[in-house]
Amino acid sequence: MKRVALSVAVFLTAMFFAQAQNYTLNGVEHATQIVPIAVSNFNGQTLVKAPKGKNKVVTLFRTKYEKAMDDYNALALPELKVGNIIGHPTLGWDDTDYRIPDIVPEIYSDEWILNDVFYDGDYPVATYGRAPSTEPLPWGESELDISRRGRDPHLIMLVDPSREVKKVYNTSAMTFPPKNRASDIDRQSVDWAVVKDGILYFSISGLLGFDHGLNAYVVAIDTATDKTLWVSKPNTCNSNNFLIIDNSIVCGFGESGKNDYVYVLNRFTGVRKQQLWVASSPHWFALGSDGRLYVSIYNKHIAFKVSR
Repeated sequence: MKRVALSVAVFLTAMFFAQAQNYTLNGVEHATQIVPIAVSNFNGQTLVKAPKGKNKVVTLFRTKYEKAMDDYNALALPELKVGNIIGHPTLGWDDTDYRIPDIVPEIYSDEWILNDVFYDGDYPVATYGRAPSTEPLPWGESELDISRRGRDPHLIMLVDPSREVKKVYNTSAMTFPPKNRASDIDRQSVDWAVVKDGILYFSISGLLGFDHGLNAYVVAIDTATDKTLWVSKPNTCNSNNFLIIDNSIVCGFGESGKNDYVYVLNRFTGVRKQQLWVASSPHWFALGSDGRLYVSIYNKHIAFKVSR
């Protein structure tokens, strides 16, 4: 009965999001186009062949660099910053210095609440989730007491300054449990999203252990046609962010009791081209001015030389 109810809820959600929605920001009404993302294979749909001239990816080489982690949300060097503006990595869930960019609404379509804004791509991308609950948690605080950010984000808004009509991608086909997953407990959320050269790349992950191994993907969408270009193999990316470097996506996956890895994907096919074991789960990735890739893992920062 629970699964039937959930299926109906997902169907109704898809019906709702099939319609365009408008929002008003600073007295100006903005139109949006809602695009449901279709996914048919949760075991991954990577491409065999990259476009001509796009086969070469970066190669990572380990270095001896290690630095103890003073702050879970900090990066290795003071110069390094992650491109989103709300929260991570220097701001926590307590809404300290919560700053919403002028170009995105905090509330979308009356009920979807801004979760984050990412600036790493060609233009900003915003994610939205459900309103935080006001019901007290076991320790007394409610979700809203902790943070006003939207929860379980699965809407991705492209804040493209060249378009009058903003696109909003609905990822519920992937972020809600499909029939072959356990239950609502393994719902996944959008972790990171960027647009590069007309392609939307986003990562999703959820609570591990309830998912039959179907978790932690990177997905590529052609924003001109709205076609899903590829879906990575599962258990590829549950790091807080990923980086696009030339023809590559660098990301990480970690799970308690199992091996943890840094992966290099071809960003045009989604295929894993390099796999590097690391001592614990990778969290943040950033490029330093010295050209090295810095990675924050459980209790320290490490670095890789990047060969292009």
